[in-house]
Parts: sequence; structure tokens; C-alpha cells
Amino acid sequence: MTKLLSSLAVCTFIASLSLAGAASAEDAMKTDTMKKDTMHTGTMSKDAMKMSGTKKDCMHKAGMEKDAMKKADMTKACDAMK
Repeated sequence: MTKLLSSLAVCTFIASLSLAGAASAEDAMKTDTMKKDTMHTGTMSKDAMKMSGTKKDCMHKAGMEKDAMKKADMTKACDAMK
């Protein structure tokens, strides 16, 4: 009898968590995540998108590469930098 009551309690608890999760997901879908207010134009500027780094950073990235062919190509590209 105790096992029956405890399993019933567990099932009720899991069902209530599922319903609470579904209600939370429904509320989350009502909000518009792509509003203009939430998008920051400053982070998407051309200056932020530049891949400019120092030669030292470039050489470090090339040194971390495991593929020998890619490593050689990256090193050549780094040597071409100022």
C-alpha cells in the first residue's frame, strides 16, 4: 500500500512539473525576441566584424593548429602580415 501511495505521489509531482514547464514555454513564446529594442546595432558594426589581429596572435593561432598543411598555410599568411 505504501509503494502505491508513493508511486502515485511521484506521478502527480512529475505531471505537475510537466504542466508547469508547458505553461512556462507558452509564456516564453508570446514574447518577441527579435524586437528592435533587443538588437544592438553597435555590436554588429563593421569595426567589430574586422578580423584584424596582430601578427603575434596570428602566429599563435597557426601554432595551435594540428593539421600540418593548414598550419603551413596559416604561417605563410601570418608572415605576409605587417
